Amino acid sequence: MLINYGNGVFRRLKMMARYQSKTIVGIFFFAAIFLAGNPVWAQSGGHASVGLGHGEEGYLHLEEMVKHLEFSLQMPDATEELKTHGPMALRHAKEALKHYNEALKHGSESLGRRASVPMGEGSGGGGPGYRDERHDEGSH
Repeated sequence: MLINYGNGVFRRLKMMARYQSKTIVGIFFFAAIFLAGNPVWAQSGGHASVGLGHGEEGYLHLEEMVKHLEFSLQMPDATEELKTHGPMALRHAKEALKHYNEALKHGSESLGRRASVPMGEGSGGGGPGYRDERHDEGSH
């Protein structure tokens, strides 16, 4: 015995099946985006952290350059060219240190690190894994 429910019931069932399949595809799509994006997000944070470390190392090198320049300007046998251009170079280098320090502070904050002690004040960073590679004048 066949019961005829009419075409409307089958049409609704077909539409529900399409809706469910689209919902399932959408869920899998967003799950794939999340699973693929999460490692990329973590990797970008890692690269930013490495970049910040290189920036801190660059800051220390610039700081050493300022010390060497100050030391050279105090030498009695400094050339006239150094005496002429050295003070201006020293001013620019010190100004660059200020900007560099500010950039490092903002970079630390963007990575969620504490940036309350700037590089120039205190131990030169001194966080975990910090290596102090400073040396005395005249060691070159």
